[in-house]
Amino acid sequence: MTADLMAFLRARLDEREAAAVAAGGKGEAWQAWGTGIYSAASSDDDVPPLVTAGPEFGGSDEDAARVEHIALHDPAQVLREVEATRGLLKQYTSPETSEGLPDAFNRYAASMQRMAVDMAVRHLAQAHADHPDYRPQWRP
Repeated sequence: MTADLMAFLRARLDEREAAAVAAGGKGEAWQAWGTGIYSAASSDDDVPPLVTAGPEFGGSDEDAARVEHIALHDPAQVLREVEATRGLLKQYTSPETSEGLPDAFNRYAASMQRMAVDMAVRHLAQAHADHPDYRPQWRP
């Protein structure tokens, strides 16, 4: 994997993290109710605070589907996805080894782990193929 690909994916993760924090901060889960999205951050209220509402409060099926999709991408979920992907990137830079095994085996295992992570990272980066900094040679 090239350092450029790793930097590209880290930059996209930083963007997602910043957007999630700006949209509600760490730990704020959203719930879809009808055509609105409500924050689950306050459990004291009977009705949690409204985050955003669909274009109609009447509740068309299309509005409800949009709201459900948006709620699935709440700040807390995005931050968990960012953390999980960063964990995967760490496996490339610091593959696991075992003190009880010969160095040659550890080097081989690290090489295999890096190959697997490289392919996974290429697939993850492909989600950003429309970004101006994405390079076609990074495709899996």
